[in-house]
Amino acid sequence: MTLRSHRSPPARVGRVVAAVVAMGLSGPLWAQSLLNLAVSRSPLSLPLYVAEAEGLFEDAGLRVHIADCAGGHRCMRMVLDGSVDVATAGDTPIMFNSFVTPDFVVLGTIASTTNDLKLIVRQDAGISAPRALPGRRIGVVTGSASQYFLDSFLLIHGIEPRLVTAVPMQPEEMLDALQSRRVDGVAVWEPYGYRIAAVLKAGAVELSNEGVYNVMFNLVAQRKLVGVRDADLSRLLAAVGRAQQLIREQPDRAKAILRRRLATDDAFVQWVWPRQVYRLSLDQSLLKTLESEARWAIREGHVSARTTPNFLPFFHRAPLMAVNPSAVGISR
Repeated sequence: MTLRSHRSPPARVGRVVAAVVAMGLSGPLWAQSLLNLAVSRSPLSLPLYVAEAEGLFEDAGLRVHIADCAGGHRCMRMVLDGSVDVATAGDTPIMFNSFVTPDFVVLGTIASTTNDLKLIVRQDAGISAPRALPGRRIGVVTGSASQYFLDSFLLIHGIEPRLVTAVPMQPEEMLDALQSRRVDGVAVWEPYGYRIAAVLKAGAVELSNEGVYNVMFNLVAQRKLVGVRDADLSRLLAAVGRAQQLIREQPDRAKAILRRRLATDDAFVQWVWPRQVYRLSLDQSLLKTLESEARWAIREGHVSARTTPNFLPFFHRAPLMAVNPSAVGISR
């Protein structure tokens, strides 16, 4: 069954595409434009999966090559080492990398959720509530949302983070670490949380994370593209905007794409769907989040700096302004 039959855009999306065409950002003359993307295997990447499946990149006059990666921290590293042009990244990798390099820019937020990160503990570890966490070993992905989420979870529950031993590891290692009892719990994002719960079943306990952390999922690009390839970056954002419209208006179609792209089942999609927000923006909420996280990183000794970076130079407004000025809320 093909999902490429949706070729007539909704009215509002059609107006966006028409505006892109009017600006000279679409059409056969631009068919050779190519962007290499590193995309985290995550429900938050759905707008990019939909744009790929529905031919929306081509509609905007852009060729895109997508390389999958496990986690925004790895995707962002691919931007910084020059192997891709654009990558998906959560707010935390952006914050950490802003302390060490100016060689990237943020194009916009494409999704957010309050339910991506999970704190999952072994049932046989006897951890039924946060108060039992001091002295335990918790697997975390350092330099990522996993690390920030764990500290935030502990602080919200009145627990000094230094009382918990954070064990660095990658997300694909966490299931084995739990099964071998190397750790008592893990702080992990989707779809790894779901897969761990599915394998361990009653052997895993998820501690409530309500209100702990709102992940903001973004597109970042090499700084050397600024000005040189702004038209292509606008094409990319136009395709993302159109994909988000399809997600809102045809959710069953979008869910089918997500199931196929992540090779998962309907139960997982139904589990994550209610708290996923797919909206294109570049606004003050991201700036405030980065500033808050930077203060945390300094306070907890995760970086050697003593002052927070100026994040404004990291925001590249022009591509999104060309597509949807109302989505840009960050002042110069």
